[in-house]
Amino acid sequence: MEKDTFQELIALMDEGGLTEIEYETEDARIRLSRQAASAVVAAPAPGVTPAAAPPSSASASETTPEADADEGLFIFTAPMVGTFYRAAGPESDNYVEVGDSVNDESVLCILEAMKVMNEIKAECSGEITAILVKNGDPVEYGQPLFKLRQS
Repeated sequence: MEKDTFQELIALMDEGGLTEIEYETEDARIRLSRQAASAVVAAPAPGVTPAAAPPSSASASETTPEADADEGLFIFTAPMVGTFYRAAGPESDNYVEVGDSVNDESVLCILEAMKVMNEIKAECSGEITAILVKNGDPVEYGQPLFKLRQS
């Protein structure tokens, strides 16, 4: 396997925001994987942003019942572009449901990107309060996926 192949695969991972990639030829098979960086103390985990801000069309002094209900929750966003899957397979149970408690190692979903299945972990502890995407839907980088009440 040539050094250029490794560099191209690493560049592909960087460009696509992938955490894992697999490449196979007749002679060799390569699987590259990286862990997401840990969160800094007092900062939300990567992929988690505050949900308390009202929509931009509302003035700063206005509040809606929905905004009040979301206060104190965090929105877990997609760390990459891909297809959202709630379970490992069609016959498998969903990774999480509304009301489930999760920790920093809990798998929330899978995002498929370029035929690579990327397990997306919570990276923080709390309770799932809403699932914002349907199984099989395409998602964009930064798109809200879950509402989470941190514990």
